Amino acid sequence: MGFDNAMWHLDQGVTGLFGQWNLYTTGLVGLLIGVVSYRIATSRDPDAHPMLLARQAQASPVRQEGESPVYRSHNAPHGISLNTGLNVRDPGTSKWARGRDGDLRDVWRRAATGVPEGEGATAGAKGRILTVHGTEQIVEHKLGELICLSGLQGPSSR
Repeated sequence: MGFDNAMWHLDQGVTGLFGQWNLYTTGLVGLLIGVVSYRIATSRDPDAHPMLLARQAQASPVRQEGESPVYRSHNAPHGISLNTGLNVRDPGTSKWARGRDGDLRDVWRRAATGVPEGEGATAGAKGRILTVHGTEQIVEHKLGELICLSGLQGPSSR
């Protein structure tokens, strides 16, 4: 009895709604659908979720309306110039001294000689260059030979 009664009331409600339907109702429903569609189509989500960026970076305080903020590290906040170069410190230099800019030779040298003692948990670990041919053949190159072949050692170390 309960289900039949509920269905009868539902049928009466739908019949009453469509029985009173006219041009004004069509216009109002069309306007409502248009407004909702416009709001959904023009809404903008941020590029990155704020919770992900909360501890990683700092959003720029000044930006244009509707523009996503520029995020920078807490180590180089807005208003302070970005770090330049590689900040390479030669052996024996103070830990707190500013390093020089460096270039690709310094990167190759660090890969070939490994991490010096006291500069990380993986002290002495050397870099590797691998060439992969297909799924089975992997060729490991010796960094010393590649440095000599590329001429990155410079004129003083030949």
